[in-house]
Amino acid sequence: MSREPIHIALFGAAGRMGKVLLHEARLFPGLKITHAFDPAGAGQYFDDLLIEPKCYGVHNHVKVAVDFSTAASVIENVQCCQKAKVNYVCGVTGVPENVKKELREAAKSIAVLHAPNMSPGMNVLFALVAEAAAALPGYEVYLSEAHHTKKVDAPSGTAIRIAEIIEDTVGKKPEVFSLRVGDVVGEHTLVLGGHGERLEITHRADSRAVFAHGALRAAEWLADQPAGFYGMGDVLGL
Repeated sequence: MSREPIHIALFGAAGRMGKVLLHEARLFPGLKITHAFDPAGAGQYFDDLLIEPKCYGVHNHVKVAVDFSTAASVIENVQCCQKAKVNYVCGVTGVPENVKKELREAAKSIAVLHAPNMSPGMNVLFALVAEAAAALPGYEVYLSEAHHTKKVDAPSGTAIRIAEIIEDTVGKKPEVFSLRVGDVVGEHTLVLGGHGERLEITHRADSRAVFAHGALRAAEWLADQPAGFYGMGDVLGL
């Protein structure tokens, strides 16, 4: 007997990532997007799915929500999920500290997963960065990131996370060099330079589909998790 697909609500459905996720969700037979919210796309349809302006509530068959809206909308969105007892995946970048605190507070009543980058490969890079920085504590550190010209936050949330990992490991946060050019999806490079050598660790995202796949994988994993605060490392077993 086939399993009933996990029903998902999507915030930011009319944005760049939301549109990609709607398309890529077709490749996940165990998932079904049944609610879509975005004030910019209100009244539009994706197949037979109506995009609503905001979350006025979700049906009790929805198990998890994915948020690719904006930092300004996160608190309202996670509160809607709390009321409906729906677990929540946040892929929004540039989230300020006060919003992060709200997410941790919400995690007392529902399962919340927040990741500055949903790419599985990037989350492996986070682990590699910690190992490299610990093994090479005296090396100089250079961190750069490049994205498309429409990205509003700089440095990227991913670069900030890499810098935090380095600071936690060696006690000093590196400067981040940001570039906004063309339609670059995302590129991050960490350079550790020592006497006579340098180590470079680079991640390049060639398509937004990788972030959508990571978010959908996270949603599938989070659907049945108990209340708590999680990251992509939990999904990947890192």
